[in-house]
Amino acid sequence: MILVMGHIRMKAGEAARARDAMVKHMADVAAEDGCEHYSFAFDAAEPDTIRISERWTSPEALAAHGDQPHQKAFGRALRDYAVEDVSVKAWDGQFWRTLIGD
Repeated sequence: MILVMGHIRMKAGEAARARDAMVKHMADVAAEDGCEHYSFAFDAAEPDTIRISERWTSPEALAAHGDQPHQKAFGRALRDYAVEDVSVKAWDGQFWRTLIGD
């Protein structure tokens, strides 16, 4: 299992403007083979910071994701917004235990 976490920091008001593009991209990526979870979330304390959360079945699935036309198009589309900083990192991991709920 590969876990990916990161953020996209945008100038004031830009994250809300990018919302529709992010929602569409999440749906496109969720349909990819090997994608178990893919989401963008607005940070409650910093609304122009988007938190990235992903879970992939394998390094190969994550690599294939990077080659998808919609992934490359999304990267290009981010140029339409005032992005201040991007950081995305991946870890190999395994399920440990449920902390709360199901």
